[in-house]
Formats: sequence, structure tokens, C-alpha cells
Amino acid sequence: MKKKLCKQVAVGLAALLAAGTLAGCGSDGNEASGNAQGSSESKQEESKSESTEESKDDAQGSGERMTISVIGIDWGYGPQPNSEMEQAWEDWFDVNLEVEWVSYNDYDQKVNSLIQAAAKDPSAMPDVIQVSKMANGSYYYPIFTQAVDAGLFVDMTPYLFNNGNGIAETNAVMKNWDDSFWAQAKHNDGIYILPRSKSEAGQNSGINVRRDLMKKYGYEEEPKTMDELKDWLIGLSNAATEGEGQKIYAMQFVDDGKNKFMGEQQIKAYAIAFVGQTDWAMDENGEFQYMQFKDEYLDFLNWMKDLYDAKVIDPEFALNNEETSKWKGGNSVSYLTAWYNWNQSADLTSNKIFDKSTPDTLEAWCLMPVQGPKAYTVCPNYTDIDSCIAINSACDEAKIAKIMEVFNGTEEATPGYDLMMSDGVEGIHYTLLEDGTKDTSGEGMGDKRQAGYVGAWNQIFLKIDADQVVGKFMRSGAKAASEECLARAKELKKFVYDNLAETGMTNETQNLQSETYNNSWQTVVDDVDSMCAQYVMGQINEQQWKDFVAERKASAEYKAIQAEFKASYEASK
Repeated sequence: MKKKLCKQVAVGLAALLAAGTLAGCGSDGNEASGNAQGSSESKQEESKSESTEESKDDAQGSGERMTISVIGIDWGYGPQPNSEMEQAWEDWFDVNLEVEWVSYNDYDQKVNSLIQAAAKDPSAMPDVIQVSKMANGSYYYPIFTQAVDAGLFVDMTPYLFNNGNGIAETNAVMKNWDDSFWAQAKHNDGIYILPRSKSEAGQNSGINVRRDLMKKYGYEEEPKTMDELKDWLIGLSNAATEGEGQKIYAMQFVDDGKNKFMGEQQIKAYAIAFVGQTDWAMDENGEFQYMQFKDEYLDFLNWMKDLYDAKVIDPEFALNNEETSKWKGGNSVSYLTAWYNWNQSADLTSNKIFDKSTPDTLEAWCLMPVQGPKAYTVCPNYTDIDSCIAINSACDEAKIAKIMEVFNGTEEATPGYDLMMSDGVEGIHYTLLEDGTKDTSGEGMGDKRQAGYVGAWNQIFLKIDADQVVGKFMRSGAKAASEECLARAKELKKFVYDNLAETGMTNETQNLQSETYNNSWQTVVDDVDSMCAQYVMGQINEQQWKDFVAERKASAEYKAIQAEFKASYEASK
């Protein structure tokens, strides 16, 4: 869930914090934003009032229910307050939930405004907020982190870990999370974000390929190194282009039209193979280095340039011509994406991974990661935390305990929990058929599922950890993948997990703080991706690239960022 940080609000709060207080954060000088906030909060209060009146009737006969207010992200489905799904959760946990789902377009500004208001009046912020993730994978973005430091959010460490009796030590899901995962949830020595599940590791490490073309043109021997992969891609692209009578590119690769050469994860694992690190890493001298500024990154650019010069990359990739080389459209030999996103049914049609317009003969496969000079093509996640929540420190002990109960449910503790999470309430959101399958086509069920946000409560409630091999390749009935594909998926997962465990590769600035980075990083890298594209296309030479990188590394901003990350790292030890 990549979200853009509301820069105006961030700058306003940071400036006020620098003055030594959060108390003045109710205004950032943006009156229009303030008016919008007031209007939105007024509507929220009206909704809360209506929900409270309704909850009084619900409470009769069962005692007064505790009320927990929540704000979460609506990803475009338009969930309704007090839906039947919400009521079902309330009845299950004997609680009154006041949930406001806010459009992802407005969410960051809304939450940041509530955080600002909470600096003056803690009750102005809901009891529970979903924390939005920044583009660099961190949940500890500036406004939230500054509010944490000001004491506005609960440090959940003592609730999670308590000599074997904490929630993280006893909960059926959480007890499987290791120390490295919890480290991703830490700010300094505290845990202020509560993960909702653990994602599959090393997601963007899958070299998806057209196996039908491999078989047809004699390219079934899989490449093992980056040099072999380059030759393999060029050879198969040329053979397929000639044989199919249309251009079949070596890879789906497009700039997003905004000079984001590395922005879509579609080549990052290849860069890692040459550089031996992801975005940020600490070198042998204890200094933080950015991937694209490393000397070895030029070797990766030369690898890409060889493909471009061989005319197997779309010559206009920088113009966002996505369809011309789209792998799922049948226009490319390969596509670097998630290692589990090639799930195709054994019959190739019951679950068709390719576009509907393509023939049913297209067959998907995934190569094993290949070895480069510095690493394998295994790309660690920015974070393995898929979503998370935080708790308002204005909550008393009783409410914190209730939040921990309600928001950390499991199938083991409450049988039927997982089914409710994924499918909602039987008879309202689905009909259970005799063969055990669930039918959601009943009259009004679609509307009720949408209104109840069925399937999306896992953003704020605990869910089981992702197992994409089971979820995608071991589906029931005809949609299941072939035994051969299932075996490859298991092999891929094991390799990716083992490799990450062996190398320990991660984005090493995760949760570290740098004010200069927050304020000036885009200035430092403003045209880096553009220069990458120009180099690959032969518009600048090697010396021009080296001069450009040297100038950026020598900038006061880059040096300050390195120093601040180092200081933050030292402080966190």
C-alpha cells in the first residue's frame, strides 16, 4: 500500500516540533486544509452520535459495551458505517465499534490532521488508527514518529512481551513471528505499530517467463547467471519475434512516465545481483550508501544497455508504453515480479494468468533466481509488515486490554474467525453450498459485501500470515496448478527464504530517522532515474554518468543524510 505523505502537513508539524512542542500543531498555515478537516470531523461526529444511539439499544440485556473508535483506509469500495459486517464483529467481541473508513486519497491528510489535533486534545484522535506506509516502506513517517516521541501513542512492548505471557508470545499467529520481524515494528526501543500479518519474504524475486515459447524455440535450459540470462533473453526474444510474426520483447519494462527507472520493482532484483544490496546499506566503514550511487550499479546499467542495444527492450520504454511489452498480454518473454504471481491452473484456462484476449496456449513459468557478481536476484521487501495499527495513548488500561482482545483474534481462540474475516456472515454475505463452496451471487449479497468491506478488515484486525504457495497454487478443484508448477513454487519459496536468511539483506535504513532525508531526498535523486534511462539509451556516456554520481554524492544534502542515518543507527543500538 504505497501512499504519498502529505508534505505540507509534515513540514508544518516538523517545524513546530523543532520549536519544542506539539501543542501548536493544530494549524499548519493551510486554511483550506483546516476547513476541510473541520467539515470532515463534523461529519464524523454526526456519524459517531448516530452509531452511539444505535449501540445503546444493542447494549440492553448484555450490559454496557465498551466503545472503541477506529479509522482505517478505504481502497475504493465505499464501506458503510454500522454495516452488518461491523455489527457481527461487535456481537462477537461484545464491543461497540465506531469505524470510519476514509478514502485512500484523503487518508494521510485526515490522519495527520487528527494527530495534530490530538497534541492539544488527545480525545480528538480515534482510539485506533491504521498507520499508512510511505513509499520507502517505512510506517514510521515523520508526523507519526514525532507524535510517538511526544507520547501520543502507546508503546505496546509490555503488552506483547511479558516473560512468556505476553500477547506476542501466546497468540497463535504472533508467536510465530521472529525477532527480525518485530525489529521492523520498532522505533528506538518501543513498538508503536502492531502488525496485522507477515507478508511473504522477498516478494519481487520472480522471473516470470513464457514457457510455451521456451519449449517452442528450444530454450528450456534455464540460465544460472546474469550473463547467461542476458544471452537467454536476447536469443529467445529474437527467436519468438521471428517465429510469431510480431515483436516479442525480452522483458516487460516501462518507465512510469515520471522518470522512475527503478520505481516499479520490475528490474530491482537484477540491480541487486550486481550491487549486492538493496536501496540503502552500510558499507565496511560503517557508512550508509545508496544503491544507485554505488560503482557496481554501472555494471547493471551496462547489462540493461546490452539488452537495449540488441533491440529487445521497447525503444520507447521511457514513454510509459506499458502495453507494448506487457507480459500478461503475450508481448514479452519475461517479467520480473512477485515469485508467486505466475499461478496458472493446470488446464491453463480455469485460472488464466494471462489477459483474456490471449490464446489459451500461453503457458507461465518462473525461473529460479540467477546469480550475479555480488548476489542472487533476490529482492528483500521494504518491510515484511503488510499493514499495522497504532493505539492512542489517551486510552486507559481497560480499553487497551479490550483493543488487544478485539484486534488480535485468531481461529484457535475463536473458531470461525478466519471464515468471518475472509467471507463475512453466512446467509448475509454468502450462501454455503452442499459441496462446501461459498456462493456470493445471492440477491443483495454483493451490495452487503461491499458495504461491509468484507475481506478488507484484515487491514486492522489480525489475520493469518501469507502463504502464497497454498493460496495460489493449491486452490481447490480445477483452478489448482499442476504438480510441476506447485513443486517449482515451493522450490522458489525455499530458495528466497534461505537466501535472505543467509545474506541478511534488508533495507538498512528502515525505521532510521533523517530530517534531511525527509525534507530533501527528492532533490538529491530528482533526475537519477532519468539519467539511468539516458545511459541505457546511449544518450550519455560512462564518464558523464560517473561525473553525475560524484556530484550527487558530494552534495551537502547526501552527506547530511548519511550522517543522520548513522547517528540514528548508533542511537538505536
